Amino acid sequence: EWVLDELVAKLEDPREKCFNLCLEERDWLPGQPVLENLSQSIQLSKKTVFVMTDKYAKTENFKIAFYLSHQRLMDEKVDVIILIFLEKPLQKSKFLQ
Repeated sequence: EWVLDELVAKLEDPREKCFNLCLEERDWLPGQPVLENLSQSIQLSKKTVFVMTDKYAKTENFKIAFYLSHQRLMDEKVDVIILIFLEKPLQKSKFLQ
């Protein structure tokens, strides 16, 4: 997977250690409801990064995570969302405008 092999490896490179990422597979508390883990992760993070594919943009997990991130953006008046588009058609999505 590009996210784990390339993006995470680069952003968490111990030689440059610029970022600490929160990843579901690694950092979420087992047994805790998904919505609780997701909400807590978004609230405790400086930014929320979405790696966008057409398939991911159609999932409920994306819609919930984007909604929670957008709510935080509106509440705090700070840009907390980073979108990385892996597929060009998504750049014209009405949902993301």
